[in-house]
Amino acid sequence: MMYNQSEKFQAFLKKEEVTILVVDSGLGGMAICADIARALPKKRHFKTLSLIYFNAWPQQDRGYNRLENKQGQIDTFDRALNSMLQFKPDFIMLACNTLSVLYPSTKFYQKDKIAVIDIVDFGVDMIANKLLMNAKSQVVILGTVTTVNSRMHHERLLQAGIRANRIVLQPCDQLATAIENGPQSLLVDDMIQKFLGEAVSKINPLAQQVLGALCCTHFGYCQDQFQEKLTTLTGKPVAILNPNHHMSDHLLAACHDNGFDTRQHIRVVSKVKWDPGKIAAISERVHPVSTQTAIALSKYEHVPELF
Repeated sequence: MMYNQSEKFQAFLKKEEVTILVVDSGLGGMAICADIARALPKKRHFKTLSLIYFNAWPQQDRGYNRLENKQGQIDTFDRALNSMLQFKPDFIMLACNTLSVLYPSTKFYQKDKIAVIDIVDFGVDMIANKLLMNAKSQVVILGTVTTVNSRMHHERLLQAGIRANRIVLQPCDQLATAIENGPQSLLVDDMIQKFLGEAVSKINPLAQQVLGALCCTHFGYCQDQFQEKLTTLTGKPVAILNPNHHMSDHLLAACHDNGFDTRQHIRVVSKVKWDPGKIAAISERVHPVSTQTAIALSKYEHVPELF
């Protein structure tokens, strides 16, 4: 990973008071936000830390995967990116694979002067390293329709020297939305079973190990279900790869003890209104990691004109 060598990232690390935006389309990235909220103050690197979770979900009843076309997705996310500037961020973490694959096509990407990292690179890094450890392993890329159809993970893995026949692409349409409504619901269980069944039909029977790459931040809430079902369906050793922790660990590893008693404040802002059931379901998952994050989610700011 080359982020640590970026001038913008190094400039961010030298500041004493910082604002970090964790961005997702929905609530999947709350897991990454909670990781940071739990561990970063203990690093004592920053004097003041403002942690803002920015929900870039575009319309009340329509996400990016349901917008008219790719250009509409790009333009919508570009507006969201420009809206983020009102919070004066020092560092932006795109904790969403869908938004990460759109980011390089935005106008913001061409002109931004802020340190921005996206989760796709972390997923590719994990997958490539694991595949290189076992020449007879195969990976299933699990993500939203936009993420999988972009083939960004596929192309970057090819650039890393991974052969195409070791990569299986599996879109999981609407699974992220179902997970937000209840990670342990029968609907989610049935959907995971269906999508993994489709993926298994594309796996080489001679593969010795199967890697399940959770290339949607929401999927991490159901990691155990993916593990169990993929193992049962393949009858092979299975390793689930979750880039969420890899992304938060990157930031944490770059920070060192500067002796500060870090003051942390967390906000959650959203253009759309969340159903109380969604808030409760995700709060239950992040509360054991960071109580402060769960409280911020329960008190989120609904800003209809956010972008």
